[in-house]
Amino acid sequence: MFIKNHKISKLLAVSSLFFAVILLVSSYSFAAQNPNVAAAGFYQFNALEIFKSPAADEPPVSLEVVQKNSGSCSVYENGKTDKPLPCIFNEGKDNNYIVQIDERTTLLGNNQEPTLLTDFQAGDKINVLGWLSADSKTIRAATMRNLETKDYHQSVSGTVKNTAIDGFTLVLANGDEVFVKTPIAEGVQVTVKGVFDKTNNIISNALSILVKPVITLQEKPAETPETPSTPPVKPSSLFKNFLKIFGL
Repeated sequence: MFIKNHKISKLLAVSSLFFAVILLVSSYSFAAQNPNVAAAGFYQFNALEIFKSPAADEPPVSLEVVQKNSGSCSVYENGKTDKPLPCIFNEGKDNNYIVQIDERTTLLGNNQEPTLLTDFQAGDKINVLGWLSADSKTIRAATMRNLETKDYHQSVSGTVKNTAIDGFTLVLANGDEVFVKTPIAEGVQVTVKGVFDKTNNIISNALSILVKPVITLQEKPAETPETPSTPPVKPSSLFKNFLKIFGL
């Protein structure tokens, strides 16, 4: 019985090694046949531009990004800045990638502070550290950093100590006390997860409260219709002859 299990384990080990070699060879073969794409691997991509904002507020989610064609463009092998590689562009066109973000991805602001997915919007420049797929189209992000200068949101957890009209005091795990200004105000959009008693119109046992920012749309001013100008009246032939008599 022991010998049989040993043979099975040995066979599985050899099979795993065989498939790993096949996958590696396939990856290099794809790169060799397609010189206009980067080989699969772990890289840092700098100054990518978000093409579309995230479709969800929390991971997992995917981002469409663009790598602009530039002579100074580089990616960094194994995420090390001392190993720059020139970016590869097909016929001078920009590169388009899909960045996959999951719960393990570290999200950072411009100054390396923790931030939320909602702070990454279309048009933002970002750095991405992650794994490039064999087809050079998808990046599985380990770390994503926003390069824009703005106020970034953070997630803070603690215990409510006391409440007030304009907010509440939160006690963190390390004992620090933080006053949180309430975002609940008239006109704010709020999503609440909890038990909904439809009969009494009551939500109890709230699990989360998501407050969305107030977006004010500027109305386009009404255009004043232009008064059509009256075309000039052409002088009659009789009047022209009259002017000729006086040499006018």
